[in-house]
Amino acid sequence: MLLAEICSDIYYGLMKHPRRSRIPRYQQLRETLLNELAEGRYPVGSKFPTEYELCERYRVGRHTVREALRGLQEAGMLSRHAGSGSVVTALTPPDDYVYRIDSIDNLTNYAHRAQLHVKQENVIVIHEQLAQDLGVAVGSRWLRVAGLRQSTHDEFPIAWTDVFIAEPYIGIRSEIGQVVHAIYQKLSEQYGLNIAEVERNISANAMPTAYAMALNCAPGSPALVERRSYWSDAGELFEISVSFYVGSRFSQSIRLKRST
Repeated sequence: MLLAEICSDIYYGLMKHPRRSRIPRYQQLRETLLNELAEGRYPVGSKFPTEYELCERYRVGRHTVREALRGLQEAGMLSRHAGSGSVVTALTPPDDYVYRIDSIDNLTNYAHRAQLHVKQENVIVIHEQLAQDLGVAVGSRWLRVAGLRQSTHDEFPIAWTDVFIAEPYIGIRSEIGQVVHAIYQKLSEQYGLNIAEVERNISANAMPTAYAMALNCAPGSPALVERRSYWSDAGELFEISVSFYVGSRFSQSIRLKRST
């Protein structure tokens, strides 16, 4: 997917203080350990490597390791007891990062659990590469709104999201600051649009450096990329969103029923 490469120039151009986004070493280590847990390297109930072993393996100090382990413990991944080490209690992040899909209503309600914190907004003209990524016409104009998705009680965001709004509705730009959860909801209120169909495309990717800085995760770490296209009941494609989820902080469940 070329979207991250295309948008990275916009991202860096709008960042006022890029050096302040440097990722602390303990956060990088925590992401590495989360990925190892997700891969099943340490089964539930097994002993986790000691602080000394982690210091030796990753060539980091004791403080870095302790901070990384503290984050895993607070997330419910490890149980730690003085003198007896750490025991693995879960392989995936807490349920706060899981959303289940069985209908359009359920799909769109996810936005109410993870708020969108808008960091950028600009009107763009779609060129050929981005048109291929989004499945829209070259030369068309869209409002791009980008930012972080995060639950109010969570320490770190789970995704960087780019939302593209079709030209007839670019006027919503003046109202973006009032959007707390879902942009489509604001479109519905302002223009009377109703969601009739949602198409989802999901792929695995390495987290782009530009987004990793904002998400406080390691560049190149596993990412789940989700593109959603929203059609109105009039058959008009009016919104597209592309989200880069941190793989170690996010999962989803899909339940299907046989039609009768």
